[in-house]
Amino acid sequence: MGELVIRIVGSPGDGVISSGDILTLAAARSGRYVSTYRSFPTEIRGVDQSLYQLRISSKKILTPADDVDVLIAFNEKFLRDNISSLKTGGVMIFDSSENNAQFEEFQNVTKYFIPMTNLSKEFATERSKNMVALGILSGLMPNIDIKDEIKSDIRKKYETKGEEVIEQNVQAFEKAYTWARQNIPQKAFLENLAIEKSGKKLILSGCEAMALGALVAGCKFYSGYPITPATEIMEFLAKELPRLGGNVIQCEDEIAAITEALGASFSGVKAMTATSGPGLSLMSEAIGLASMAELPIVIVDVQRGGPSTGMPTKTEQSDLNLAIYGTHGDTPKIVLAPINVEDSFYQTVKAFNYAEKYQVPVIILSDVSLGERRECIDAFNIEDIEVIDRLKPDTIDVNVPYSRYTKTYTGISPISTPGQKGGAYIATGLEHTEDCAPSSKPQIHATMTEKRFKKLDTAQSEFLAARKYGSDDARFGIISWGSTSGPVLEAIDLAEKQGYNIQALYPRIIYPFPTKWINDFLDNKDILLIVERNYCAQFANTIVYRCTCMNKNLQIHNLMKYNGEPFTTNEITTKIDQIIKGQYLKFTTHQ
Repeated sequence: MGELVIRIVGSPGDGVISSGDILTLAAARSGRYVSTYRSFPTEIRGVDQSLYQLRISSKKILTPADDVDVLIAFNEKFLRDNISSLKTGGVMIFDSSENNAQFEEFQNVTKYFIPMTNLSKEFATERSKNMVALGILSGLMPNIDIKDEIKSDIRKKYETKGEEVIEQNVQAFEKAYTWARQNIPQKAFLENLAIEKSGKKLILSGCEAMALGALVAGCKFYSGYPITPATEIMEFLAKELPRLGGNVIQCEDEIAAITEALGASFSGVKAMTATSGPGLSLMSEAIGLASMAELPIVIVDVQRGGPSTGMPTKTEQSDLNLAIYGTHGDTPKIVLAPINVEDSFYQTVKAFNYAEKYQVPVIILSDVSLGERRECIDAFNIEDIEVIDRLKPDTIDVNVPYSRYTKTYTGISPISTPGQKGGAYIATGLEHTEDCAPSSKPQIHATMTEKRFKKLDTAQSEFLAARKYGSDDARFGIISWGSTSGPVLEAIDLAEKQGYNIQALYPRIIYPFPTKWINDFLDNKDILLIVERNYCAQFANTIVYRCTCMNKNLQIHNLMKYNGEPFTTNEITTKIDQIIKGQYLKFTTHQ
C-alpha cells in the first residue's frame, strides 16, 4: 500500500484544522507527497462541521482523494455524516468520552472507541484533545514514523502561544502515542503500512504559492482588504515582501485596494491585489481604468460560493462571467486559471509577465478548494523562470509631448516612469489621443479601442493557452478548467483501466478565449463532457457560443456542481460511465 487517506471531523473549536495542518507538515517534511482538503463553517463556533482530509503518498497525486482509510471523529453527528466515506476495512477512531454507543450498524470497519477528551484532561488540558488524536494515530502507524516531525511542527504551530502551551500540546501528543502503543490492538494494514519517501519537498497552499509567485515575478507593492478566502495571500506577503524592499498596505475596502495598486503601477513598480467575488465586483470600474490607462496590474480572485456574501468558506467556479465580462465598455484583459498548487505559482509569475508585457489587467481565478489546499511539490528551479518587465522608452524627445499611447504593430507602447525627463503623461480614464489629450472624437475612440485590443491579438499568438491529457485518437473528450482539472485527470486514468479511451483539455488561459485550441481539440471528437462548479454552465455556454465546432454532429454533455464542495473523482467517473452506456442527461444551460 503506497498511500494513506485520513479524515478528521469535529465541531469548530475541536482543533480539527490545527491538527490537520500539523499532520500535513509532518508528512511533507518526512519526504512524502501530500494533498489536502479543508472545510469549515463561516462562524467561529458554528453548528456545521470542520473537516480536514489528508492524502499521503509515495508518488505525485492529483486530488485529496474521495474515500478514506482512517476516519477520526470527535462527536457522533459528524461521525454519522462521514462514515459512508470510510473504505471497507478502514479504521474508525471515535471520541467515546461522553458517548458509549457501539455503532453496531457500521459493518466491515475496525472501530476504536477512545476517550480522547478524557485522556487530554489526564495528559494535559481538555483543549489538547486534537493532539491526543494525533498521538493515537501516530501510535497506530509506527512504520510511517513521523513522530519527531509532528512534535517539531507542534512547537512551530504554537510558538507564539508561549512555552506552557507548547509543552502542554507536546506532552498530550507524546503520552497519547505511548498510550496507543500500549493499549490499542493494532490494525494490520496500519501497523505494517510503509509509504516510501521521495526526498525533500515544498509544502504550500494555493494562496501561498500565488504569493510566492508574486515575489519571484518581482512584485513590489501589494494592497488589499481582508476577505475570506484570499486573506492568506496578504498575510504571506506582509511577512515576506518588506524583506525584499516592497510594501504591503491593508486598505479600507476593495476599491481603495485596487486603485492604490494602480497608483503603484503608474509609479513603475509591479503591483498586485487579491480578493474574492464580492471584492471583484467592487473592483470592476477600476479594472476598466487599468485597461483604458494601459497600466499593468495583477488581480487574484479566490472564488467562493455566491452570490452576495454567499458562503465565504465554500468553493465555487461562478465568477467566470464576472472576470471575463464584468466591466462596462470594451475592456481588454487576460484571465488565467491555475489547476493545482504548483500551477498557482507558475501562473502567477506568468500573470505578472503578461500584465507587464501587454500593459493590461490580469485576473487569476483560483477558488477556496485550491487556495486553501496544501500540496507537497518539488522545489521550484527559480533560475529557469523568465521574468518580464514592461517596455520602456529608450529615448524621449523633450521638445514634444510624450506619446504614451503611440500606435505600434503589436499595440504595445513604451511606458515611462514618473520623473523620467520628457516622459510626463496623464494616465486617464477618459478616452485620449496618443499623447494623452482627452478626446471624444469618433475616429479617435475607434482607433484607440483597436490599439488596446491589438495587444490581445499579439498575446494570443504567443500563449500556450491549454494543455491536453490522454490520447489524441480518443473520440471522447472532457474539458474542464481551474481546480476541477485534478479529479478529471484522475478520472481519466481510472476510465482507462476500464478500457475507455478519453482525452482531456484544460485551458489555463480563459480569456482571451482559447477558441482555436478548443476547436482543434474537438475536431475528431464524437462526445464532449464539460465539467465545472457553477449552476449556469458558464464555461460550457461560452464554448457553445464561441466555438465553430459546435456546428458538427457532436454529443455535448455537461456536469455541474454547485453545493460548495469540490468534485470527487467518483462523480466524474460515474458521469463518464453513464454517457458511454447511454444513461445520460441532455446538455443543459440552467438558464
